[in-house]
Amino acid sequence: MSFREKSAWISLIVVLLTAAAFFLHVPWTLRPGPSPGLAHVTGLFLILLVLIDLIGRILVFVTAPKGGLTGKDERERLIDLKAARSAFYVLLAGNLLALPLVHFGADPFAVAFAVVLSIVVAFVVNYSARIYLYRRS
Repeated sequence: MSFREKSAWISLIVVLLTAAAFFLHVPWTLRPGPSPGLAHVTGLFLILLVLIDLIGRILVFVTAPKGGLTGKDERERLIDLKAARSAFYVLLAGNLLALPLVHFGADPFAVAFAVVLSIVVAFVVNYSARIYLYRRS
């Protein structure tokens, strides 16, 4: 398994774990009005995501024999482009599906929650596509 495939695995697992914790915690903090603790909780989960991902990548980098120091070759750049394209379509579809919720009387926080969900799903698609494409090639 290459350094970049391991990095994609780490990022996928970190995104899934922090998103699960976020989506299990945030609905309990939403009230009819804006919640002052919501920004703090969101910031905390973003910091947690970055720290865990950084620690995992450092561990993989230290154990990889020169794998992280080499530049991306043409195959790796193509994998990145294909994965980003897939994630873009998922993000676009998720946001287009979230925006009409306003017309059905949804709270603006619920719409923002749906947009964040579409962002998380796009990240999951991006990293899953990278892993699939690395495995296939």
